[in-house]
Amino acid sequence: MGEARDKPGEAFFVARKSRELPGTWILTGVIDENADLSFLEGLSSPTKLNMKDVKRINSYGVRAWIEAIRKVPAGVPLDFIECSPAVIDQTNMVAGFLGRGKVTSFFAPMVCSQCGLERDALFHTDEYQREGRLPEVSCERCGGALVVDDLEEHYLLFAREA
Repeated sequence: MGEARDKPGEAFFVARKSRELPGTWILTGVIDENADLSFLEGLSSPTKLNMKDVKRINSYGVRAWIEAIRKVPAGVPLDFIECSPAVIDQTNMVAGFLGRGKVTSFFAPMVCSQCGLERDALFHTDEYQREGRLPEVSCERCGGALVVDDLEEHYLLFAREA
């Protein structure tokens, strides 16, 4: 099982095995009622789910995701890596969204406190938990400090509960 795709003409979602990183699946697009998530029940060894390119998850997609994540075999460790803000939002709002998995790295929406530049920055959950705060990130345009463009304590809820 190398790739799961949506039907043509519907919201585009792809889940594919990484050729470069063994044990890693790359998820791309919109998770909705049409997303083929059947690959999850076939996992049999430690797996990383790269969620960087998951753009949106609608309410039907959340339900489909929860049903699929519950089918991951009990002994299969799951790491969610490079989680997009859309994934983090659902992780914070929906109990059981990660199943038995954990977020190991995530993107946070950032904004420059001086020039207003907006971009997502990648962070590692264990580093945040160890330090009790996100590492400082500088703006590549003006050198100012980037801050989380959300209520930081709310956005990082998933990391404090881990």
